[in-house]
Amino acid sequence: MNVDIVEELSRLVKIRSEVFVDERGSVIRFNYSEAAEAVANLAEKVELNVEVVDLEVDGNKVPAIIAGIPRPTAQDKPTIAFVSHYDVIPAKGPWIVAGRQIDPYEPTVVDGKVYGRGAADDKSAIVASIIALSELNFDKLKYYPQVVVTGDEEVGGLGVRALIDKGYRWDKVVILDAGADYLSIGASGVVFGWIKVRGKSGHAGYPHKTVNPVENAVKLANYIVSNYKPRRASKLSRFNAPPGSPLNKVWGRFNFTILKLSPGEPEKHNRIPSEVMLGFDMRLLPEEDLGVALEELYSHFSEATAALGVDAEISAWGQRGWYAKDECFIEEALEASRKAYESLGLQSNVYAAAELGGNDGTFFDSVGIPVVAFGAMRTDCNVHSENEFVYIQDLILLKEFVKYLAKGS
Repeated sequence: MNVDIVEELSRLVKIRSEVFVDERGSVIRFNYSEAAEAVANLAEKVELNVEVVDLEVDGNKVPAIIAGIPRPTAQDKPTIAFVSHYDVIPAKGPWIVAGRQIDPYEPTVVDGKVYGRGAADDKSAIVASIIALSELNFDKLKYYPQVVVTGDEEVGGLGVRALIDKGYRWDKVVILDAGADYLSIGASGVVFGWIKVRGKSGHAGYPHKTVNPVENAVKLANYIVSNYKPRRASKLSRFNAPPGSPLNKVWGRFNFTILKLSPGEPEKHNRIPSEVMLGFDMRLLPEEDLGVALEELYSHFSEATAALGVDAEISAWGQRGWYAKDECFIEEALEASRKAYESLGLQSNVYAAAELGGNDGTFFDSVGIPVVAFGAMRTDCNVHSENEFVYIQDLILLKEFVKYLAKGS
């Protein structure tokens, strides 16, 4: 069945399947069931076999979709999973695109691009991979391919983790949540968390009777940025960085991303609060040990609070990175990417590099499944920011990549 790839992507983008972690550490999800149903409907529409897996994460339902082409029982081929996710980070509109306001969940097509939250990360991969499988002939494949779509990728890969814990396995895995201009053979580990800075509240006109946690949070952040952040940046991976990176190798990173009052604190110009919160994001090298990285973070935090005399506590959680270990699979995927480019009349400059972000490859790697990653994103696609978009040409490119890899190039 012929379907319009842009139209199908637009249908998925309209679903506000947001997820985030609140200041209490709880995962807040929206419209997961609607998103999973839409994915299943698309797979059934193009006549794929569909399995809906009801995963449970911390007592909450996180459905997964597994879809594949009909498989003759007499034929046995190694399995390959093309993995993507339907959850997105929250978006606040309106966005300004081509001089006009748009809602992030009302997808807009302009100059060969589809704009909308999740258009690139990662609903592009869902649509491209499902349509790719519908165009394949089982008899001409090296692998038996399945599309695997989960939720909770944006909060630490909880969906994929639950799927693996249920016993699902494949011979090879491709994470379709990456760049289109390089083959990812690894991804950074991710740590994020909160620093709570405590003080003593009171009237801003009488600051001598208070302890100001806002000012102490600023001092603490400046200390960490001046001392710890350079330490992170000095760590270099043995793996290449993606195109357009300021360094040739993947490097360690630390950023403060949130500064806000703690829950229940009233926002008043004339009131010094009792507690504020700093949110942070830390990126590890693909080969870096998560436990060691956390110990270093906690050690520096203790050093900072002691040096400044600040009353604060830290909480952090995350996942380690991963890197590919199957050289033959890497070469297969590189060849598939080159052929996908050639099929569109484009010159291929694809090379192997590791990602600056993290993805679900960590969990497949942890159980010994060979992993690589490829996707429809580019550095200018504004992923996780305003005006997120995907190039329509890259939707087609990713679709062709999936087909070539499933066929064994």
